[in-house]
Amino acid sequence: MQFDKDLMIQLKNANEEAFRQVFDRYGKKVYRYILHYVKVGVEAEDITQNVFLRIWEKRDLLDPEKSFEGFIFTIAYRAVINHFRLNPKHLQSLFPADQINDSFVSTVGADALLNHHQLESIYQQALQSLPPKRKEIFLLSRHGGLTNRQIAEKLGISIKTVESHMTAALSFFKNFFSETDFGGALISLIFIFH
Repeated sequence: MQFDKDLMIQLKNANEEAFRQVFDRYGKKVYRYILHYVKVGVEAEDITQNVFLRIWEKRDLLDPEKSFEGFIFTIAYRAVINHFRLNPKHLQSLFPADQINDSFVSTVGADALLNHHQLESIYQQALQSLPPKRKEIFLLSRHGGLTNRQIAEKLGISIKTVESHMTAALSFFKNFFSETDFGGALISLIFIFH
């Protein structure tokens, strides 16, 4: 988007008005993203402020040819990781009590637990973005374990149609995940575990 590109150039040149515009445009989104993980409003506000301070400090790293939103949310994601690294007990808000305890947190670590939660969240978001028929076919294949022939018979469509939908779904996932920090890991999970 040209607006973001112009804003990035101005921000890179230490334009304070551009920084205000960035905060006005992305502040609430970043806050909601962080709140989703930390669950406490005051903590989410503090982390959000730190994110924007970091954006200002790291403005030299901005590349106007890359996604500005990706840059911002990468910083936000790392801020959340750091929050849980410093406050491992807060991870309990993300997982049921029977799945997590102090030794589990110290063994697995904040990164792995938050990554697992975020991977699942991104996967579900991508899955819900598929058109209904494509989503149904994908779920029958990757979650239901059906072959293309079985899916075709079940839905009363040709095998070629099933293959076409699966190819389009996997291509969509690849593009969707390429914008995240997990990229290849997520597409691998789809092939291996789903």
